[in-house]
Amino acid sequence: MLEASYGKEPFDLRLTVLRMIRQWKKITVVTLAGMLIVTGIYCLDNILLKGETQYRASSVYRIEYGVAPEDTNLVMINSHTWSTYIQADEFLDAVRERLAGSGFEGLDNEELRGYIQGDMESDWRVPSTIVTTEDAAKSTAISKAAEEALILDFSKGISEIRDIRVIDRSGTEKVLPDVRVGRAAVLGAVLTFFFTMVILLLKELGDDAIWLPAVIRRRYGLKTVGTLKSRELKENIRYCFSGSKQAAICTVQEDCDPTEAAETLKRICKGTAAEGTSWVVVPSLLLCPEGIEKLKAADGVLLAVKAGAHAGKRLEYALEFLAQQDCEVTAVILLEADELLLRWYYAQKAARK
Repeated sequence: MLEASYGKEPFDLRLTVLRMIRQWKKITVVTLAGMLIVTGIYCLDNILLKGETQYRASSVYRIEYGVAPEDTNLVMINSHTWSTYIQADEFLDAVRERLAGSGFEGLDNEELRGYIQGDMESDWRVPSTIVTTEDAAKSTAISKAAEEALILDFSKGISEIRDIRVIDRSGTEKVLPDVRVGRAAVLGAVLTFFFTMVILLLKELGDDAIWLPAVIRRRYGLKTVGTLKSRELKENIRYCFSGSKQAAICTVQEDCDPTEAAETLKRICKGTAAEGTSWVVVPSLLLCPEGIEKLKAADGVLLAVKAGAHAGKRLEYALEFLAQQDCEVTAVILLEADELLLRWYYAQKAARK
């Protein structure tokens, strides 16, 4: 029975890296497509579907604490405390009172809580309020009411605070969307590239592809004569078929024609001990199982495997069939191999040695 050492076959990092490099066009196209899709979705969400226009009014305050300098750090208002004050019902009630006569006195605390935010960037003595609504007049009125509530009402309720005054008022302005197309494009490209590489690596690791003649030897324990363009092909054919009067060449895949390979072998065998070998062309056993009789009648059998994905299982099927028919395979040749990949692979290997 055929024994294929898939599990024992070592992981070839060099081949995997070179295969990734050889697929750079596919990786580039997919990465660009992913980048365009992510950027398009981002622009659609943040530009075309951004919703109604928002208006913002902000005020910056200066707080003077009525305590000794050495005790200031104990009573200072931090960012969290300031946000809590701004969202408290006591403060919002004061804001609603200051809105009387503005046309927006009907707003309740929940609505105001969604419009007003407190902020304190760095200095605990310089907090700010930010009012954002869908109407410029509403943002202006609420911001003014918040200022009055803080200056006239808020400071009176906290003994540690001596005074609050406005030191900067930005006015009401339209909120521009924070659209960062460049970052979205970079993020889309990075994510797409990452997932593309992961998918390709999983495919490479899980596929029974055959890209190198050495894979056939390591996986199936068969002799290989190389490829039709390899420099050692002539010597390997001479060694494997020098005593054969009639040799058969049979392809594994159904869509592979062995005629060209047979003509090439006849040409390179001139002037060698294998020159008198007569080559019989046999179609794929997957296509014509009856061709086994010609293979059994030959003095030597050369299996031709087309390099590429899913070649391993087809070769395995052919070898199983030949083993059941007691037909021994002399050697295997790899057709339609990626010669540039082979040159890179063995050049790096030779340089490493």
